Amino acid sequence: MDSREQDLMTRVVKNPNWWYNDHLAAGEVLLDAIEFYVYTDSELGAGAMEAGDLDGVSTSSIDAAMILRELADDGYQVVEQDLGEETFAMMNTSKAPFDDIRARKALTYATAKADYLEFIGQGELRSADSWFPPESIFHNPDVKQEADMPEMAAPLVAEYCGDNPDNCTDGKINMEFQYSGPSVIQDRIFDVLSAGYEPYFNVTKDMLLQDDHITQTAIGMYDFLTWRQMGARNPDGDGVWIVCDAIGVLSLNWPRFCDPARDELVYGARGNTDRDEVVQAWKDVAANVQESYTYVMLTHTLWNATYDPKLRGMCDFKFPDGTEPYCRGTGGGYGSYSTMWFEE
Repeated sequence: MDSREQDLMTRVVKNPNWWYNDHLAAGEVLLDAIEFYVYTDSELGAGAMEAGDLDGVSTSSIDAAMILRELADDGYQVVEQDLGEETFAMMNTSKAPFDDIRARKALTYATAKADYLEFIGQGELRSADSWFPPESIFHNPDVKQEADMPEMAAPLVAEYCGDNPDNCTDGKINMEFQYSGPSVIQDRIFDVLSAGYEPYFNVTKDMLLQDDHITQTAIGMYDFLTWRQMGARNPDGDGVWIVCDAIGVLSLNWPRFCDPARDELVYGARGNTDRDEVVQAWKDVAANVQESYTYVMLTHTLWNATYDPKLRGMCDFKFPDGTEPYCRGTGGGYGSYSTMWFEE
């Protein structure tokens, strides 16, 4: 790392001791330096790409993606996929109000998912029921995300507030909605989702800078938030986010929900060589996650990566055994920077 200005730009330079490239000489990274620019408004980032101020951009904003798609007509390289990550909301079960499954169910039922798909997804994002898209062998077709059922939220809220009056005001459950910003799209998501919750929840906005937001999530200082994660081609890699052992002062199990039955499924699949049994185990995990009411699945995250016509090598990365991941320009916004080069 050469320099960094938080929330603006980070500059990295070539590492002469880079340890691995199977098709390059040892230590041979082709670009001398890369500057990463942060755009809290993704449409501005797409505009900078359109104006020629950037050589590449990765975004999960559908507004920006629709701008970037048009650049393909001018020779820009546009790569998109929604198989490498999921977008969801989650609740902190280690403290009120979401330590009570009635509050978690009520919020799930009150989630305005149809509005989310219309106003945030703009008809371009695929609705998600679990962490596994229909193309995955681990997809469980019996798991359906509950939402847009406000009539089922009302009696649960009334019952919860009757038992926990200190956690309610005017017959509504008090909750905090945390998200990272400043961000135009995150503000919009807050508005859409909180509008659905407002009849049953008193929603307090808590916008933090992204690094603070991640820290607060890890130490359990939140009630409810939206997140992007999961989607590993082999779900064993995602097991760490949901097992009991991942709960501590700093947690990777963000909702801090422990279920020994779920752990048995995750660890049982890890040690199993029977493919059919592993697949079934993860289908059962998806059902278990739904029944815990700790996550509200929203969409399969669509990532767009757009590159200058002269940039090459974006998808050339290979694992040491020669296998290839999804194109490294998408799936979570990462790039195969060690293999990139410019054509003269």
